[in-house]
Amino acid sequence: MPVILISRGTMSGVTLLVDRLRESTGFGCVAREDLVAQVNRHGELAQRIVEQLGNPAQAYEQLCDLRRPYVILMREALLELAQRDNLIYHGYSGHLLVPPIRHFVRVRISAPTRLRIGMTMRRLACSEDEAKAHITRDDEERVRWARFLYGRDVRDPSQYDLCVNLEWLSVATASRLVGAVKDDPDCQATPDSRDAVRKLLLATRVEAALATDERTADIELGAQAEDGRITVTGQFLDDALRQLVLEIARGAAGGRDVDYRYGFAPTFGAGD
Repeated sequence: MPVILISRGTMSGVTLLVDRLRESTGFGCVAREDLVAQVNRHGELAQRIVEQLGNPAQAYEQLCDLRRPYVILMREALLELAQRDNLIYHGYSGHLLVPPIRHFVRVRISAPTRLRIGMTMRRLACSEDEAKAHITRDDEERVRWARFLYGRDVRDPSQYDLCVNLEWLSVATASRLVGAVKDDPDCQATPDSRDAVRKLLLATRVEAALATDERTADIELGAQAEDGRITVTGQFLDDALRQLVLEIARGAAGGRDVDYRYGFAPTFGAGD
């Protein structure tokens, strides 16, 4: 079964689509708030990261140090939920949390301006002009946000496997189109694609443990899992600090062998 990652703009009617998909596919459905709830299990430091990065009114320059741990923690939360496959995630840029994986299907939903304005007017009890301003402001903020976090433009159709425009398609038709991936052979999980998820989750758990431990939170460290071993990569560390990093990593990796390698930590962009 696939994992469907839906990206959408402000007030695009995705809730109606997701409700239909839930009924037609039987898949579980999660949103950004569910990932945040998972992240908050890491404790106070993780909560501070989410709260501060969740406030777009702050200057992005002040949040650069939090960008990497935020992406790591959100990626871990998404991968934990996606282990069971048959999952629908809907948000703005969740598809950028993970690299391309065979059974992860990336979908972009677009909606006509008239529909978005009507939904905004009803939801916010505001005028048409106020609704237009709200949509424009939110869309621009989400684009800047994705560029800040991932260096990507969420409006770029090349990021997606399927783009659906509700300008001409009904929600029912869009649901059938997106739901068709449930049984499509090209979108099914394979032993290799599930193994890729397991490896990425294991490596991300190690990165999350290092990013949320106050003793190592200020060190930029990356991890990779391969053949039952974990390799942590980062800056040159003295013996005591390197041993601490290895100790934390082994704990997060369930006692697996962990090596430390001097070098640039793997970047966190989904396309890297």
